[in-house]
Amino acid sequence: MPVEKTIKLYSFKELNDDTQENIISNYLQDLPEWWSDDVEERIRNEAEVLGIKDFDFSWSGFWSQGDGLSFTGTLNFKSWLLILSERLNNEQFSKLGINTPTDVVILQEANRINWGLCKIERVSHMYVHENTVAVCLPDSQLGWDERRGYPSDNERMLTFGKNAQKVLADWKNEVCCKWYADLQEAYESHTDRDNIIENISAHNNLFTVTGVIVDESELV
Repeated sequence: MPVEKTIKLYSFKELNDDTQENIISNYLQDLPEWWSDDVEERIRNEAEVLGIKDFDFSWSGFWSQGDGLSFTGTLNFKSWLLILSERLNNEQFSKLGINTPTDVVILQEANRINWGLCKIERVSHMYVHENTVAVCLPDSQLGWDERRGYPSDNERMLTFGKNAQKVLADWKNEVCCKWYADLQEAYESHTDRDNIIENISAHNNLFTVTGVIVDESELV
C-alpha cells in the first residue's frame, strides 16, 4: 500500500550556503569532458589555416609540472616560409642567410636549392608541454644548377636552414602556449563559481534540503 509523505523542495538559491557548496563541489568533480570540445575544434581549425599537415596534439592541465600543450605535424615549403616572412621584418630575415623570402623562392625555382618539408616531432613522452616536441631542420638539397662561388649555395642552404629552424622553434612554442592558454581560459570559465551557479540555476532543478536533486516526473 503506497505511503504518502510530504517533503519541501528548494531551488538552488534557496538552499543554505553549505549545501550549495557541496553541490558546486560535486559539479566540479563530475565536470563533463565536453567542456573542451569547442576549444579543441578551434585548435584543429587554426592548425589547418597555418598549413600544418598530419596535425595531432596532446595536452594536460592545469596546475601540475609537465602540464601544457604540444603538437606534431608537417609544414610544406610555402607554409614554413610564410611563417618566417610574417614573423620577421626585412632586416631580421636577411640575417637568416638569404636576403629575402623572394630570394629563397628564386633559388628554388632556379633549381639551385630545393626546399622541402619541415617536421615537428615528439621527442619526449613523459610530459606534453611545448618542449616535448621539436622542430626539425627543414628538408633541403642542392639542385642541378647549384652555384659554388662564395658563399656557395651549399653554405647558404645550411646557414639558412639552421637559422630558420630556430625561428620556427620559437613560433612552435608560442603557438603551443597560445592554444594551452585558450584551454585554460575555457576551463576557468566552466569552473568559475558564478558561472556554475548560473548553469545549475538555469536547469530549474528542485533539491531536498540536503541538496539531492528530485526528479519532478516522479512527484504526484
